This record gives sequence, structure tokens and C-alpha cells, in this order.
Amino acid sequence: MGILPHMDTREILAAVKAEVSRLNKVIALLEGGTPAPTSTTTTTTTTTKRKAHLWTAAQKKAMSVKQKALWAAKKKQKKG
Repeated sequence: MGILPHMDTREILAAVKAEVSRLNKVIALLEGGTPAPTSTTTTTTTTTKRKAHLWTAAQKKAMSVKQKALWAAKKKQKKG
């Protein structure tokens, strides 16, 4: 239980609920039935690491020019 002091109360509660859900499923399987649906939904998100988009110097310059033009147009529209 060394990790609990570093965890937020909501994180602890979510971990406990997830564990209860897993245990209920195991109990149902051992009793010969199918796991009962739980009242709480657990969301498990898996993040996939995306390859970083590498910009060339020319692409950076082009995007800079486009963005500055966009900002100037917005500023001009806002004034008049």
C-alpha cells in the first residue's frame, strides 16, 4: 500500500471500483455463470504513440507566413 499517499482520492476510488468489478467477474465465472453487468462503467483508454511530424525549414516558413496572414486578416476584419 505504499502508492496510496501519492494517489488522488478519485484515482484510489477508481482503482478500487475497477478491482471490485474484476473480482465480481471472477466470482461469476467460478460459480459457473456469466459475469453480471456492473453498474459502474470503467473506461480503459489506450494511447498509441504517434510518429512526430517533422517539418522542414521551408514548411515552417510557409506555415508562418500563412498564419501571420490569417492573423492580419482577422485583425483587419475586427477593426473595420
